[in-house]
Amino acid sequence: MNQFAEYNQYLKKMIQNVSNKQNIPNMPEAVDLDVIDAILRNYQSKEEIYTNGSFFTGQKLATLTVNSLKKPITFSSVVLDPTCGTGNLLIECSRKLEIEKSLYETLKKWGKVLWGFDNHKTFIESCKLRLIIEALMRGSQKDCSINEAFRLLKNIKFKDAMTIKYNEIKSVTHLVMNPPFNLWLSPKKGIWKKGKINAAALIFEYYVKLINFDCHITAILPDVLRSGTRYENFRTHIDEQISGICEIWGRFNKQTDVDVFVLSGFKVENKGTVVWHQDISAPTKLADKFDICIGPVVHYRDPEIGCEYPFLHAKNVKNWNEIINIEERRRFQGRVIEPPFVVIKRTSSPSDSFRASAAIINVNDKAVAVENHLIVLRPKSGELIDCRQLLIILASDFVNEYLNERIRLRHLTVNVIKSIPFL
Repeated sequence: MNQFAEYNQYLKKMIQNVSNKQNIPNMPEAVDLDVIDAILRNYQSKEEIYTNGSFFTGQKLATLTVNSLKKPITFSSVVLDPTCGTGNLLIECSRKLEIEKSLYETLKKWGKVLWGFDNHKTFIESCKLRLIIEALMRGSQKDCSINEAFRLLKNIKFKDAMTIKYNEIKSVTHLVMNPPFNLWLSPKKGIWKKGKINAAALIFEYYVKLINFDCHITAILPDVLRSGTRYENFRTHIDEQISGICEIWGRFNKQTDVDVFVLSGFKVENKGTVVWHQDISAPTKLADKFDICIGPVVHYRDPEIGCEYPFLHAKNVKNWNEIINIEERRRFQGRVIEPPFVVIKRTSSPSDSFRASAAIINVNDKAVAVENHLIVLRPKSGELIDCRQLLIILASDFVNEYLNERIRLRHLTVNVIKSIPFL
């Protein structure tokens, strides 16, 4: 992050050159919430950005996030962004506050409301510089030095968000955040099992536990937390503490291939509930009509021993066809699937024409070895007609819309497929 210090020097010179009569032409760019992401990419590679979790919130998403707060931001509020980065969300929050005639008085009042933490010093410095520029841009007269201005923004600090204790933030009334989306090692305590966990889940859960009841919350979170099977315990845990709703945003930005949603609500003393997705009431779901599982063959790992079977994998499945012959063979000693059945390709993106690309398997062989990149749906009736009806349903606009609302990941899960209404 030291490379970013060069940009901060540029911001400092910009502030120093401001006179009370005229602002500097480049000032709007300095507080443009869409420009700062491009500036970061001038200093860091994609790999460095992902490793550090530095994904800066664009203007439209920042507006949606801050406007999702159920209680307005006023001068009696304390707004905390525990992973504030260069301050995009705090800048957007500051736009809910009035300014005073002088920069000193404006920052004195803003500094009591706007709180932020980040574990990169250059980001904290940039956040403060950009808030100063925001106040100047809106008409405050410069009457203090940068050092004085920094002291007024004393609650924006260089700190590790995961070391903060309750006494440090007990006065917080609003929690806003866009935490990093990279993977961290699990703390292996509480709801967390061993392995790697999305950092956003760890940070969000940590702060929900810390904040007071009735604290208002709005957070930009990766869709895996809303729809991923691995985060079911996380969702159940958050349900017990928050009353809130989720609004799907889609892809974070053009450079970041992660779909996100905005969770907004407030912490409750009694059991809350979060509306993670819209439930469609239907008398019958796919799980009522089909036995659904992941294909049992892990091709790179399972030894090729045992009986020889027709081998089905994602590359030899032709979408929307009824396959009556599989030429490829493989030895396998695990569970095999008897036709007829339907397979759905697990790899799936919201940008695809069909979220549930599928085919019917109707070969004469008694059993087929199916790879784990396919989801298998075998009719409980054993009838081919149910497979054919299912293929029509999976190709419908309804299923595309349903899956795009339920799961914005780049793969489908068994639980989501089970939940599809059988119309």
